[in-house]
Amino acid sequence: MKELIIQFKNDFLVQINDLKKGNIKKQIPNMLTFSRAFAPLIIVPTVLLGRIDIAIIELIFFAITDFLDGRLARKFKCVTDFGVKLDAVCDKFFAFGIMLPAIIKYPVLIINLILELCISYINILSEAKDNNPKSNMLGKVKTTFLSITLVLAYIPKIPNIYVLLSSIITSMLQIGAFVEYKESDDEKDKEKKK
Repeated sequence: MKELIIQFKNDFLVQINDLKKGNIKKQIPNMLTFSRAFAPLIIVPTVLLGRIDIAIIELIFFAITDFLDGRLARKFKCVTDFGVKLDAVCDKFFAFGIMLPAIIKYPVLIINLILELCISYINILSEAKDNNPKSNMLGKVKTTFLSITLVLAYIPKIPNIYVLLSSIITSMLQIGAFVEYKESDDEKDKEKKK
């Protein structure tokens, strides 16, 4: 685990040096990705100030960055292992940071939080074994539904049933994603033993 953190830090410093050299276009996808790590620091205070309308717009904006960063990286031909790892880390910061305050109003979201932690755990284990966990379509659908659930949780006066149903659908997708990631990790372990 310590090696993963050191490698991530070193890769991050390489990207910073790339920016200093003026390779801004190449770093736009990473900057979009990185913005999600700080999104809760913008969205949660907006909610606390009672500006739910603005918070929802901010939440939608940052959720959209999750769809744009990968597309731009492919378009600019600057997809990197670091970008893939940064995306996973920032997605978790974003989800956890937004989910924690919403749990106060909707305790059912604790299930989604726990399942996201389980997914993070299996992916960290897989990465530590050099099994290079990859996002898949189910993971992308899961992330989309998690974003929808969080947006719904912040809409004032929304019937609780909408958040509950969205949370249940998200939970099912999270369980499916966890199983797929675990099976993929097990498969890569078997391939290494051959």
